[in-house]
Amino acid sequence: MSDATLSRRDLTLGSIIAVVMAIVFASIGALPLVATFIPGVVATWCVFLWMQQRQIALPEGPALYPLYFGVLAWQFIHFSEEFMTGFRVRFPALFGAGPFSIDLFLGINMFSYAAFTMAFILVFVARLRFLLVPALFFAIYGALGNAVSHTYWVIWTRGYFPGFFTAQLYWILGPWLLARLTGSWRPALVATGGFAVLLLTILSLTMKAG
Repeated sequence: MSDATLSRRDLTLGSIIAVVMAIVFASIGALPLVATFIPGVVATWCVFLWMQQRQIALPEGPALYPLYFGVLAWQFIHFSEEFMTGFRVRFPALFGAGPFSIDLFLGINMFSYAAFTMAFILVFVARLRFLLVPALFFAIYGALGNAVSHTYWVIWTRGYFPGFFTAQLYWILGPWLLARLTGSWRPALVATGGFAVLLLTILSLTMKAG
């Protein structure tokens, strides 16, 4: 086993992190986050498991820094569009839920961005490779999930949905970042397609008509 690949210990600890993430999201966000973030966690764990089983070598950290942190920087711009256009009200309403408070909406996003940053640094500097799970989740849901879901919500509501414009760049950034993390384009595109199908299915089953 290469030092740049995931060990069985990484798989075990990463799986625990995935379960904890799912529990936290379900606890704080109820159905809106269950229907969006949980599919992201499932897809993340599947990619993580595949990387461990296939012993896919992680890329060199410094070579990935510009792309990863560039995508993360764009996430702040995307969050700004969401915040200024009422995403915290309209997003939960899609699932028949009440608005998120400003504190909850800010807290979820700021804590997540901090976790994505620290996890990436600890994976590639401290070699705590089990923390690849939060970094993969950012690529899979933070980028790909935003592209898929925001586009679908515009179709569903037949009009502008908060965050739509800035989410469109993720159609490029998401697969690109995932390809760099997994080592090639083929698994990244397969994961993109599979996750899109899963997410759209869950959204269709859980969103309220009208």
